Amino acid sequence: MAIRERQIRIYDLHSWTGIALGWFLYVVCFSGTVAVFVGELRTWEDPTKRLAVPEEIAPINDTFSEWIEEKLKSVDGDEEKTLSFLRLNFPQVHEPFYSASIGVQAPEGESEFHEAHWHAQTGEPLPVKGEGMSEWLRHFHHDLMWPEYLGGGGVGLIIVGLSGLVLMLNLISGVVAHTKIKEEFFTLRYWRSTRLRWQDTHKVIGLWSFPFSAMISITGAFFGVGSLLLPVIALVMFKGNVETVANELGFGGAEPAGEYAEMISVDEIARWRDPETNIGPYQVRIQNYEDAGAVYEVYFRSEGKLKYAEALTVNGATGETVEPLGFNAPAPGNRAIAAVSVLHFGNFGGIPVKLLYFVLGILLVAIVAFGNMMWTERRLHGSEGRRSPKFYRGLSRANAGITLGFPLASVALFYADKLLFNGAQSHIVLAGQVYFLVVGAALIYAFVRANEYRTTVELLVATGALSVGVPALNWAATGDLFLSQLLSPQSTHAWVDFSLLVMGVLTIVIALKLPKGRPSFISGRQPQENADTVLSAAE
Repeated sequence: MAIRERQIRIYDLHSWTGIALGWFLYVVCFSGTVAVFVGELRTWEDPTKRLAVPEEIAPINDTFSEWIEEKLKSVDGDEEKTLSFLRLNFPQVHEPFYSASIGVQAPEGESEFHEAHWHAQTGEPLPVKGEGMSEWLRHFHHDLMWPEYLGGGGVGLIIVGLSGLVLMLNLISGVVAHTKIKEEFFTLRYWRSTRLRWQDTHKVIGLWSFPFSAMISITGAFFGVGSLLLPVIALVMFKGNVETVANELGFGGAEPAGEYAEMISVDEIARWRDPETNIGPYQVRIQNYEDAGAVYEVYFRSEGKLKYAEALTVNGATGETVEPLGFNAPAPGNRAIAAVSVLHFGNFGGIPVKLLYFVLGILLVAIVAFGNMMWTERRLHGSEGRRSPKFYRGLSRANAGITLGFPLASVALFYADKLLFNGAQSHIVLAGQVYFLVVGAALIYAFVRANEYRTTVELLVATGALSVGVPALNWAATGDLFLSQLLSPQSTHAWVDFSLLVMGVLTIVIALKLPKGRPSFISGRQPQENADTVLSAAE
């Protein structure tokens, strides 16, 4: 009896935690699944990233130095501003031009950020496309684009991190609550009732994808909760000094020497090669520019390893190798932090790993969606509910609108990018407005339609139709036809078009096979449409 009561309590924990935070978990998981391909989406979004990388790139050092000098000058011409960060990206496949970013601190304390692009072959300036679709999708998953007046991205990151803990609690309680795991691994009773189909699908997907889901929840929680632990460590070990903790962990910066020095040419840096892969650097980050204590952190791609890059740290004036800094320093935990980040985003095995993450991410999203549907189904058509049928019907319709509204909104951003804000100015706020406008419209439609089965079919068809139309949209806006570019060196945007076309067709096919009403599997139960009529009459 005690064991039975414990199982019931665990099941209740799993059920109520899931339904109370199910929509939030769905939003975080779905946005993360899309954010895996942010790098590829940037190429689709910005036509200047579809250029070919020349065999010989143009020298850029003089142009880069003049640009730095210009950004450091104040309005009256005096060089009073100070550098907060400086980096230069060398031409590469997904960004086939030079790109530089600089942060400066004005005397009044105001921070400024500037970015510039130069053609890889001619060195001529290129237009800088403002942040939009891809950056919205990335930031929305990272920190929910949490507003500044409520604490900004730091608070948003913590909230997203806490969702990882909730997901882990749900995964563990779900596995513990279901004692017949061996049987449930292979149980799919699709010929039975709607509730049993959802229940079996929920269990099978959850069990088979548990290792991936657990990894995502742990690594995701690490980012948010880790930021909460830093002040605690500082309080316990260093009397509240967070800066001391950062230095102990190897996150501190290089100290300037206070003496002017000529910098190594970035053109010389571009000719360096990684001794293991023989490939050139993709980025150099510079600290203490034009100081004898300047530091260049030179980064090389590190495909196939649980780290973003191999880094070489040198003195910016002499070129001598110096002790690595920041996350590159051989401090305790740095390697683990790098591995956690790469594991969470799947940036260690190229496109094949990203595709695997996408499939497993969709399965994780399905677990949450089926769990919510199953909970509502049991209370609306079973004996577990204690509220009115109207209440549970509202939850069911809201679930359909939310779970299908976010995929529809994500595809709609492709159209917004080309039709509404295909310019140089930053439009990340407008992208967010479009995103939530579509989600809101889908939610309203679900309630107006008053039949979540038909809502599901129709919103899926709408999402699929928009996906199928993306290649034509890209062709009309840029003149790039994906069929002729799939095998070219600069084919990333073409594969985005092709993938959306395939997913759109599959979505429409699946949607048309779904029932438009609740099937009557159990004697005495009415189909969905009849149940709607009875409920409306009772109300």
